[in-house]
Amino acid sequence: MGYSSSEQILTLSKSENILEDILEKWRRGSTGPLPQLIPLQLLNALVLVEREGPVGRRALSETLRLNDGVVRGLLERLAASKMALVTVKGVQLSKMGKESLRKLLRQLSIKKIISIDQSDLVSANSVMGVHVTKLYRPGMTGIVQRDEAIKAGAEGSITVAVLGKKLVIPPDNKSIAELAPKEYARLRNELGPTDKDLIIIGFGKDPGRALAGALAAVLSLQKA
Repeated sequence: MGYSSSEQILTLSKSENILEDILEKWRRGSTGPLPQLIPLQLLNALVLVEREGPVGRRALSETLRLNDGVVRGLLERLAASKMALVTVKGVQLSKMGKESLRKLLRQLSIKKIISIDQSDLVSANSVMGVHVTKLYRPGMTGIVQRDEAIKAGAEGSITVAVLGKKLVIPPDNKSIAELAPKEYARLRNELGPTDKDLIIIGFGKDPGRALAGALAAVLSLQKA
């Protein structure tokens, strides 16, 4: 059974495993066997294409650290579902694709993704920040998120919690304003977080790994 539009493919369930739902629908589609992909790789690919597009297949393959065949299969499905446009300049999300990605990010409580340059909070080649809303839980340590970020290829992650008007790092709630005043000002100004929000900061050797780490950390929050 095939799917004629991205709206059908991206019918988001209420389950925690939204991305796996999407992949499963693709597996049952008429295009043929789906190359091996995990939910994190799909999410990372969609975000990267939206942020960088039009982007060439080879560049996307290198950034995602996936072989060319897997990326080709992914792009074929994105194009067939009308989520992406593939031209001589590369691939970019279509209007449908951008709308579908926005819906997916809302389901994951992701409000905004930013690139962080010259941070005084963390020293790394590339740093990415993901703002998620109302996912702070008492007792959080950020260790699970850090471990998932490292598994995804990043050097690590930092979980920043918004408690009242303060930005702190669990579990001992060290103040970002005191540790890194420049980063505190940037996160406040660019993201405008409110009470019980989280900012997941992923860092690594390049933007692709930093983003993958931050997104992996965010996905781990969905399992909590």
